[in-house]
Amino acid sequence: MIFATKAFFIFLPTVLVLYHLLRRRSQRYGVLLAASWLFYSWLSPQYLWVIIACTVIDYLAALRIEAAESERGRKRWLGLSIAANLGLLFAFKYTGFVYDNAVSLAQLFAMPIHDRTWDILLPLGISFHTFQGISYTVDVYRRQIRAVRSFLDYALFVSFFPQLAAGPIVRAAEFLPQMTTPPSVSAKQVAEGLHFFLLGLFKKVFIADQLDLLFVTPVFAHPDAFDAMAQRWACLAWAAQIYCDFSGYSDMAIGIGKWFGFELPRNFNFPYLATSISDFWRRWHLSLSTWLRDYLYFPLGGSKGSAPRTYLNLMVVFVMCGLWHGATWAWLVYGLYNGALMSLHRIWDRSLTGIPACETIRATGLWKIMSSAFTFWLVVAGLILIRMPNWEAGGVLMRSLFAFDLLSDGSRAIPVWVPVLVVLALAGHLFSGLRAKVCAVLELPSIVRAAAYAGIVVLLVSLSPGVGKTFIYLAF
Repeated sequence: MIFATKAFFIFLPTVLVLYHLLRRRSQRYGVLLAASWLFYSWLSPQYLWVIIACTVIDYLAALRIEAAESERGRKRWLGLSIAANLGLLFAFKYTGFVYDNAVSLAQLFAMPIHDRTWDILLPLGISFHTFQGISYTVDVYRRQIRAVRSFLDYALFVSFFPQLAAGPIVRAAEFLPQMTTPPSVSAKQVAEGLHFFLLGLFKKVFIADQLDLLFVTPVFAHPDAFDAMAQRWACLAWAAQIYCDFSGYSDMAIGIGKWFGFELPRNFNFPYLATSISDFWRRWHLSLSTWLRDYLYFPLGGSKGSAPRTYLNLMVVFVMCGLWHGATWAWLVYGLYNGALMSLHRIWDRSLTGIPACETIRATGLWKIMSSAFTFWLVVAGLILIRMPNWEAGGVLMRSLFAFDLLSDGSRAIPVWVPVLVVLALAGHLFSGLRAKVCAVLELPSIVRAAAYAGIVVLLVSLSPGVGKTFIYLAF
């Protein structure tokens, strides 16, 4: 079951009504946990045991970590939790990738190993809930939080259905304190929940799905059939699509969470306004980037060591970031690409910091505009790597993106709705991001917002290609 389906529009109000009709804490959370496991089972019924097993292991490990009298015992239980989560993640997500590359390597030496004839279906949200489990036991080990005594509370933290499939990755310190008593839902939360749910649905169904089905997929599948201008617009459309698809899911998750009284963390902060690649990663998929910072980059030493060690740490983090997204060479190269950009930016930034003339130039509006444009160009180039069907097609698209004949006439006209949807996807960046607002629409008069919401519903019903297309990040 995914958000933009008819089944979900029956499931959600049913769960909301049951949840709010009940008064006892255990009953409310019991219904919500059962609904979350049903949500999980809708797409991965054969793998329900995976999330339950991870939940039980991490719940017990945290209790044992807290109760252990020796540091050795604490580390043993922490290691069990990490090994269980990463072991399951590796088994389901990376076994095929490792086997395929082992076959390729063996064939170089004429070893008789057969190609893979099997495939492994990825359990729903495994990349997300395993990271949540690891962060929980690590935080208990660091004595930053107490271990949860109630299995029901912990299981709901792991399985809470709005963010179960594609994040955001929620920390125990953010979610569990809200569960002390069933949170009451304010009128403000109802209104904001409606806003974020409709905004996310609009981004997904009307912008992301339209761009994908009618332009991005055809051009990326056969770039040679299109001229350079169409290829460039397809790259821009892909950047708009993945942003609207992923941030749309996060917006819907935040909105649904508010209807149950829970506040989920923000996952995007207008990333295409970033003035550097490091700024981009402080704005894009915040829950993952901060997780990698706190549980991988800092334990590796962060930037406290020598410059070469810092750059090595950055490369390790972003290679892991790439592989977390997908077990392919394209994702590995994407991680290497971003790690290299982060290292180069650090060298560049440190060389200019403290020089008065450079600081003056960097503070100007023109410099910030140029920096944002250049950063966006680098980001789009990286996004080609994860969308291209093969390396040959990726090379064609890269050559068009990096070419300088931007004003050349195309042999095939670009449909007018393509730039319209791309601009619409970036409108929030300009309307809210430049004003440092989470969403400036929420500050508009109620009548204006009501009209906007009604307009969104009309557009979704009349112009969308239909609901049911999966979210991109469900594959991760």
